[in-house]
Amino acid sequence: MDAQLRCYVALDEDTVLREAARLDALAPGARGPLHGQTLAVKDIIDVAGLPTRAGSSFYRRDPQRDARVVAALRAAGALVIGKTNTHEFAWGVTTENPHFGRTANPWDTARIVGGSSGGSGAAVAADLADIALGTDTLGSIRIPAALNGISGLRPATGALPLDGIFPLALGLDTVGPFARDLASVRRVYEVLAGSTVPATLVRRVCRLRGGAWERVDPAVGAALDAAIAALCEAGIRVDDVTWWDDALVPAVAVVQQRAAARVHAPLFAQHSADYGEDVRARVAHALALGAADELDARATAARARESWNAATAGYDAALAPATGTEAPVAPAPKNFRDDTIPLVTPASIFGLPVAAVPIGFGPHGMPLGMQIIGCAGALPAVFELGRTYQRVTAWHDRRPPARTMAR
Repeated sequence: MDAQLRCYVALDEDTVLREAARLDALAPGARGPLHGQTLAVKDIIDVAGLPTRAGSSFYRRDPQRDARVVAALRAAGALVIGKTNTHEFAWGVTTENPHFGRTANPWDTARIVGGSSGGSGAAVAADLADIALGTDTLGSIRIPAALNGISGLRPATGALPLDGIFPLALGLDTVGPFARDLASVRRVYEVLAGSTVPATLVRRVCRLRGGAWERVDPAVGAALDAAIAALCEAGIRVDDVTWWDDALVPAVAVVQQRAAARVHAPLFAQHSADYGEDVRARVAHALALGAADELDARATAARARESWNAATAGYDAALAPATGTEAPVAPAPKNFRDDTIPLVTPASIFGLPVAAVPIGFGPHGMPLGMQIIGCAGALPAVFELGRTYQRVTAWHDRRPPARTMAR
């Protein structure tokens, strides 16, 4: 199946089988909370014995130990299957990788999977892994979760350790899990965090209106309407809150680019010709920005945070579209990135926990997703609202059609 999809870029079958045999031999009382759950790991995250290539033609490290997040899941009984494809250096939203190939969407292999954690999202959607790890700087977990019809979590910034992970933009980067449903995502997150997320009562929820929230395909808006109607029928009151700041998205782009420039400056000096075309252009643009640009951008983001806090005060969670469209046919048009990045930017720059969950299908039969944003950092509310939604709907149980996989 993966020959059609290209989810994985590195496997060690002998090690996987040995580890599976070890797990089989454990007595029931010695088994961890993720016993036997198959795990796919994005290829910017270290796995002992497998190369970390970061989707690059020239970068490689051969780690002797797992990243802390991988070690935690392995200790809980997860079985690491392999490393998954990513947009080059995790800097893009399509996983159309010029060096390792394009990961194909299991719902329709002619279409993209989103990115940059596209290999991880597609692996879970296609049942090539039970759970997966990705990273999210500006939507790189939420976009693949939405486009592949699964659930994913961007934890609050700083909630989980990033050591053993190649950075894109320190201060915005997070690492988080994918799974079929949000209950499974929660179990994985609790292992990663080393603590249980407390139960909570969700009292006030809002739907975000205005600006980019409205500039989505009608199918996305209709699916979000239906998702909110289902929550209301389940007893959740959802208010409309109008909030948008047109200056925020370009400002955050500058913050992200300046942080990425600090990572790539030494690499680019030696390997500029070895980058793929799209990421090469992004690095070159980022290197041309100055410190004054970043200071102005951070001031704009701080003002936006104040207006966000005022608009969402008293709300436990906010609901918004995760992408502006269903997955387009590859190669993705430029407007896909331009239409999608604004939707995922606010939660990233504000450091908030946010989940993406499936809410239906577009006109071409491709999955659509919704963001559940924890206002003021309210992660328990994200999980509780997601639990309620997935209790009264069944989108998360849908699987890609077998005909797609047989092509």
